Amino acid sequence: MASEQSPPSEQGLSRPWLWLAGLTALALILRLIRLDQQLWYDEMTTLVQSVRQPFLKILTSYTSKNQHLLYSLLARISILAFGDHIWSLRLPAVLFGTACVPALYALARRMASQGEAMLAAALLTVSYNHVWFSQNARGYTGLAFWTLLATTLFLDGVSRRPSEAPSGMRLWLLYGLVVGLGMYTHLTMGLVAAAHGIIFLGLLAGQVRAGQGVSRQQVLHPLAGFALGGAVTLLLYAPILPPLLNRSMGGGVPAMRTEWNNPGWMLLETARGLGAGRLAGVAALAAAALLLLAGLWSVWRENRLAATLLVLPGLLTLISLLVVKQNLWPRFFFFSIGFGFLLLARGALACGALAARLFEKSPEAGTRWGMALGLLMLAASLWPLRAAYIYPKQDFQGAMQFVDAQRQPGEPVMLTGLAIFPYREYYGRDWTAVETRAQLEAARVPGKAAWMIYWSRTYVQARQPEVWNALGTEFSIVRQFRGTLGDGIIFVSRSAETPAAK
Repeated sequence: MASEQSPPSEQGLSRPWLWLAGLTALALILRLIRLDQQLWYDEMTTLVQSVRQPFLKILTSYTSKNQHLLYSLLARISILAFGDHIWSLRLPAVLFGTACVPALYALARRMASQGEAMLAAALLTVSYNHVWFSQNARGYTGLAFWTLLATTLFLDGVSRRPSEAPSGMRLWLLYGLVVGLGMYTHLTMGLVAAAHGIIFLGLLAGQVRAGQGVSRQQVLHPLAGFALGGAVTLLLYAPILPPLLNRSMGGGVPAMRTEWNNPGWMLLETARGLGAGRLAGVAALAAAALLLLAGLWSVWRENRLAATLLVLPGLLTLISLLVVKQNLWPRFFFFSIGFGFLLLARGALACGALAARLFEKSPEAGTRWGMALGLLMLAASLWPLRAAYIYPKQDFQGAMQFVDAQRQPGEPVMLTGLAIFPYREYYGRDWTAVETRAQLEAARVPGKAAWMIYWSRTYVQARQPEVWNALGTEFSIVRQFRGTLGDGIIFVSRSAETPAAK
């Protein structure tokens, strides 16, 4: 079916493919720098529980929601090819993250001018958040790539005329394959496909209300694409369907009611995650919100289909997380980061047009003002980007080396909460895992002080309340080891000497 899409202006850079190739090369370089920094918790679980396992076990095991199956398979191939290194574990994330740059440009060119599309791709290239996730051995950059590609294919599909039916079928089948691969990367892709389905039905209803005819191809070809996406998903997940459904329906570890369920916490964490500190992050987030709203309003006035495609997947994700009372971690919305930068680029141009009318009384100068604002955003992105290279995501090694240097002979070292797995399973330390008050008391040595290492106060308080109370009354924080991960501080605490046995 033909959409209300308006062809973007063709005025812009000469040789845009050369500029895009340069941005893509720069994106790869920025994502390769310091790629070997130490792993954080989720990466350790990915490596130990999935990537180091044989292919058959990866295909047939689903131990937790941390299992991003397509990423685990690609990372397994990478470490078999290049060796078991941190950089080889993260290599698929780097490649997907780099591929997001041309994928965003391709989508943006269907909605915007050449300069605007290039600005959006440039913002993505130097984005601290995107570099961070591109150096994160998880499936999130893969999900962002599949989302951009699926959205482009969907937009092309609904914009075709009935006379283009043969090529339309191929396009929709490709769309279904992309959706299936996205689902195999992360199940959030289902919400992207659901948003596309809602939009498709809305377009059909609009044609019917307008008295326009709807051909069989306009209905059957998209349905074939959606059906193929579902079939590919079921086929790929078939070996692990029972445990997957069990965990998705609330089985396994019970959900926690913590600050992680609070939308306010999500906004503050998003601000902190901009890489410039919390106070500066709040200011940056507020400025970005204004530009996003300006961009969304501009896109909506010009092309409502495009605006809906950019907003509805994120909105459905938020509603779904609130309904199922899932943690509102900002990374659940990372798949839409390309959409965000496209709206930021449009917002910069819209604000530039307003400034030109106010100060120069010349609407023609709007593009110049808008691009100047875009260049300012690019320059501002370079400062937070440094954090991705200076600091690790979590400093487990720093805490471990500190305790090894400071503890006295015979003093026990205990672990609780989310610190247990990294030190015992990844680093192979024999430190005592403590989850109850009884275990804590049993681990103490008469006449000796005790050490406790933990991270995520929220988790310990919710899962090990007895240990949390002991930490507050009997232990003192000796050192904190910070990284770039929000709530990822490694705490090292020490208790006073316990009374010697009589």
